[in-house]
Amino acid sequence: MNYGIPVADRFNIGQNYGNVEGTRRHRMLLTAMYQLPFGAGRTWMNRGGWKDVVLGGWDLTNVTLLQTGPWQTPSISAAADQSNTNVANRGAVIRPDMVSKDFYAGQSRAQYFNLAAFAPTPVGAGRFGNAGVGILQGPGTAAVSLGVAKVFPITERVHARFESTFTNLLNHTNFAPPATVVDSPSTFGALIGPQTAENAGNRTGQLALRVDF
Repeated sequence: MNYGIPVADRFNIGQNYGNVEGTRRHRMLLTAMYQLPFGAGRTWMNRGGWKDVVLGGWDLTNVTLLQTGPWQTPSISAAADQSNTNVANRGAVIRPDMVSKDFYAGQSRAQYFNLAAFAPTPVGAGRFGNAGVGILQGPGTAAVSLGVAKVFPITERVHARFESTFTNLLNHTNFAPPATVVDSPSTFGALIGPQTAENAGNRTGQLALRVDF
C-alpha cells in the first residue's frame, strides 16, 4: 500500500511502499444485548411484586473491541541525518538504516521496539536509509464496555429509563503508539501514555435517567 508521503528517492519508488501508518491488520468489534430472564414477560419473577420492580426487566449491553496495533515507521531527525542527501528539504520522512529484523527483542514498557535494530545512515553515504515504511507494529487494543438498563413504566404513555454504562470495564491498560525517532533513545519505543480513542482509555462510568412521554 502506498504510504502517501513525499517520495525521498525518485529512482526507487518502491522504497516508499509499505503498511499504511495507523491502520490495523486485525480488528474485531462485537456488540451484543441480552435480556436478563427476570421480570414481567420473562421466564422468572414474572408475577409482579417487589422482586419484579427491583430485579426484573434489566437488559445488558456489551461492546468489545480487540485489535492489533497500528503500523509505524522508524525515522531520524534532520539534525541527526548524515547521509548527505538533503532529504529533509524535500518534506520527506527521513528513515534510518535497518541493521536487524529483530524489531521486538527484549520488549518492555520502556522499549517496545528494539532500538538496536536501527542505525543512522553512514556519514556521507549519499543514499537514503533502507528502513521500510510501516515495518513496526505498535501495541494493540483490548477494551470491554458494559451497560445495564431498565425501563420503568409510570403511566400508559410515560416511561422512565435508567441506564448505567462503563467503558473499558476491566480497566485494561491500552498504550498509545510510542515514538519512533531513533536518535531520541529516551523516548524511542517507550510506552508512556494511554490510548484515548475508541473507549480504550481508563475505565469510566456514567449513570443516566431519561423520561419518555
